[in-house]
Amino acid sequence: MKENFEKSLLFVLKDEGKFSDVKNDRGGPTNQGVTLKTLQQYYKETGWGDLDQDGDVDIDDIRLLDEPKEAAPIYKKYFWEKVKGDSLPSGVDYIVFDSAVNHGPKNAGVFLQRASNQQGGSLVTDGVIGPQTLSIVQKENLSQLILDLVKERDSFYRKIVANDSKQQKFFNGWMNRLTHVLVNARGFV
Repeated sequence: MKENFEKSLLFVLKDEGKFSDVKNDRGGPTNQGVTLKTLQQYYKETGWGDLDQDGDVDIDDIRLLDEPKEAAPIYKKYFWEKVKGDSLPSGVDYIVFDSAVNHGPKNAGVFLQRASNQQGGSLVTDGVIGPQTLSIVQKENLSQLILDLVKERDSFYRKIVANDSKQQKFFNGWMNRLTHVLVNARGFV
């Protein structure tokens, strides 16, 4: 729902934390959950921020991203709008948004479609949150849909670790995040 972006963003920022550049973290350098790659894309598309002499954004730029108000338009453009947050039911909007931040918008769409199909839906799991997905999701049992979304993410995290043992060190943090997400999402409903 449209009015849930700011509240959802606060929850996401709390889970994402400040600057991080941890070895083996596939996201690379991040600050407030914004990766260097995403910040580079945002700077190039919008002209926002200070570019280096060669027009690039570097690790120092990501370190300087320290205010939630600086991260908000990035989150809105690349995550909330990509998953149609304004059109999703309350609670589902937050969990799909958080999924997009953590797994990418396409995976978030796939999780939503798979979770919806658990209730007897017949959505194609292409990751595109379009009119058909939005229409069907509006009719779902929201509490069950939220639970099924968490299950989809849990399974995804487990596959990451199974395919790359170096990711095991992040697993407990991911599970803690899922616990927060479930509690927070239920608070919207």
